Amino acid sequence: MKVINKFKGLCPSCMEEHEISIVEIEETNIFKGEQIKYLAKYHYCKNSNTFYATEDQISNNDTSMKEEYCKIRRKPDDWIKA
Repeated sequence: MKVINKFKGLCPSCMEEHEISIVEIEETNIFKGEQIKYLAKYHYCKNSNTFYATEDQISNNDTSMKEEYCKIRRKPDDWIKA
């Protein structure tokens, strides 16, 4: 887990105001029958030891996974059709 940024705010995970980290971790997922490893970004709550994602992070993580799939399969436009 690599910390990218930190900010103070109300954490929806523990419902307390504290420093929240934005982290990057290696995820593994299965897409079109292939196991794909990619970097995903999440918010991390140290109080509850949980990760959570905003709508933008979910979308960006999905795009990262599909781009990694395309690198493996060497078909750059595949993820658009998914």
